[in-house]
Amino acid sequence: MQPSIILDNALMIQVMLERLKSSTADTRDLVLDIRATVASALSTFSGDISSISKAKSIALALKKSLKPVLSSHSGKLLDEAISVAIVMADAEYRGFNSLLEGIKPANYEKVRKDVQNIPMNLTGWSGSLFLEKFIESWADTSIQQVENQALISLSSGGDVSDLQSTINGTSVEPLIIASSVVGRIARGFQMISRTSLQHAHSIGAMDFYKENPDLIKYEEFSAILDNKTSSVCRSLSGNRYPLGEGPKPPLHPNCRSRLLPVLDEKYINLITTDYVGNSEWGEESYYEWLYRQPANRQDIVLGKTRAQLFRDGGLPPDKFAKLQLDKYFKPITLKELQRIIPEAFNKAGIDLK
Repeated sequence: MQPSIILDNALMIQVMLERLKSSTADTRDLVLDIRATVASALSTFSGDISSISKAKSIALALKKSLKPVLSSHSGKLLDEAISVAIVMADAEYRGFNSLLEGIKPANYEKVRKDVQNIPMNLTGWSGSLFLEKFIESWADTSIQQVENQALISLSSGGDVSDLQSTINGTSVEPLIIASSVVGRIARGFQMISRTSLQHAHSIGAMDFYKENPDLIKYEEFSAILDNKTSSVCRSLSGNRYPLGEGPKPPLHPNCRSRLLPVLDEKYINLITTDYVGNSEWGEESYYEWLYRQPANRQDIVLGKTRAQLFRDGGLPPDKFAKLQLDKYFKPITLKELQRIIPEAFNKAGIDLK
């Protein structure tokens, strides 16, 4: 059996990665940029789109205006993915370096190159599997969607105003944006972002593992087990492979699976952990697990103020867990918590402004 703290490290890194994905895949600025660019490009046109030449002129104007905007967002995503690969390699190193001596960090320059030059394993993907081209394909496809919409307007008998509404939506309401062309573009960006960052983690982790071949001999495929898990990842979950020889996530768009490090047997007894779970199966609840983590990890998961309350407020993990959601399963804010358990805030020395 592998030490449970190895899984703890993996869970913490997964939390970090999913937070980075959520931040990177935030499309609010992207949507605003596209809507403003489309409105500006169409401002020189008016009336019905009644001829091929006019439809082509509109499509060309949209393409010229949108290309630098989408290229800018693509470039930022590429830079973020490269940065995340290095951050993930460092997180893997720090997790092991706190447990054992002689651990080597990944070569970060190699990580930077590998995340760009090692292709992804996206089964059935029709575009490039190399990171930069993979990201650029989103921009190219997005521009094509907008160009196509301009040409479709010719056959549908719409005018320039109708075209703008179809691309941008008639308002910024989320449901209206979701059904517009810009909504489809935004969803595509989210998929590309999440998949790129999962690739970044895989490369960062792989390069760290390969720097320590005496410590890590195998990898175990680990899928996120919920109702979103793909049939491919469900089937591979738990399979063990020699280091560097197994299927490397992401295996499909939006893949969340990863490869867990399997320690060589001679190192297992050097890491000991006590099991503190209170469930019927002897397992820990999430907050029991979190209670054992270092303060900086708790800060990442909960935010600094809530984590301080968790550590210093005198509440056991099970009671703290019950105070995180209201009866409708909505998160309880810190101000609401302060009204419920003022003594815990006092004990933790927290004074909300």
